[in-house]
Amino acid sequence: MGVESQIVITATLAGGSELHYNVTHLDETFVVETGNGTITLINNGDNSWSIVNGDISQESANIIGQAIEDHYRKNS
Repeated sequence: MGVESQIVITATLAGGSELHYNVTHLDETFVVETGNGTITLINNGDNSWSIVNGDISQESANIIGQAIEDHYRKNS
């Protein structure tokens, strides 16, 4: 399993300020460094994201996931 890409995204979670997140895209998963720890997400393909591991709300996972999608859309 190799690193496919590493990106930095910007997202604003509910009740918070705009933050930058380091994201590593491995195979089907996205490993996100949050500053409070690491979460792993997988894209469900229907504008929703599943939390593979980490302590994050579903709403926050979807917001970060949308920022990942936006990054790839802008840079493809």
